[in-house]
Amino acid sequence: MLELGALVAGPDLVLHGQRLLPDEALLRACPADLRGVPVAYAEAVASDTRRPVKEDQLTPHSLAFYMDVVASGTVLGANPTDSPDRVTAMLGSDFAENSFDDHSMWRDYGMAEFFWIRETPDHPWEGHHFTLQVHRLSYWGGSIVNRAIRDRYGRFDRHLRFDKLERLLGKHGVPLEDAPDVNAPTFTRHWQPASQVSVMVFRAHEEWRQRRRGDDRIGDVYTIQSSVSAEGVARDRERYGRQDSRELSGRSSSEP
Repeated sequence: MLELGALVAGPDLVLHGQRLLPDEALLRACPADLRGVPVAYAEAVASDTRRPVKEDQLTPHSLAFYMDVVASGTVLGANPTDSPDRVTAMLGSDFAENSFDDHSMWRDYGMAEFFWIRETPDHPWEGHHFTLQVHRLSYWGGSIVNRAIRDRYGRFDRHLRFDKLERLLGKHGVPLEDAPDVNAPTFTRHWQPASQVSVMVFRAHEEWRQRRRGDDRIGDVYTIQSSVSAEGVARDRERYGRQDSRELSGRSSSEP
């Protein structure tokens, strides 16, 4: 099996180093009925109930986009299993391509990044996962978001509050489970079982925040990542225990 531990792309992706341990975050294709899901539908529920998320019921800061990603496990319909050409067809050709070696590659579309692996240069690229680097918004604002995403969903705020995202997802049948993470209590992780998407939330202490650029706030969503399998979450629970994020970080932070 291809070693994935080295697939880390600079300071923004330190957390990927934790998630790409061999066998722990191997790709699982989204269920067939989640592929090509229409925008703003909460499809990733165990039952057949499908209730549309009306954007006019949300804030103007494109919460519908994040809800669609968490519910469907896709970005504008692009699956984590898709080829580089397929993802580019969905997100456009404005990206930066990066690679450490012949076995791994990722394309940076601004906030969204897609990752691929292959056994040898003679093998085709296989989709591994995608990550939304939501924290970049606090530095650069909505202009960092890919044009295709902004054309579909509109403007993006500099902050995505986890409490609000979790509450809206829950109202539309897309619950999040607390999942243990090696980065706790600085970060907490929350997992959607059907779509296999995880949400990393910033819970750092004040002294840690003062050493960083930008305007990260306690309770902000830091990243959203695909392809976190049930087996991987189970191994983390066995390793770290069933961590309660409310107990670890005080989810009711008064910070705006």
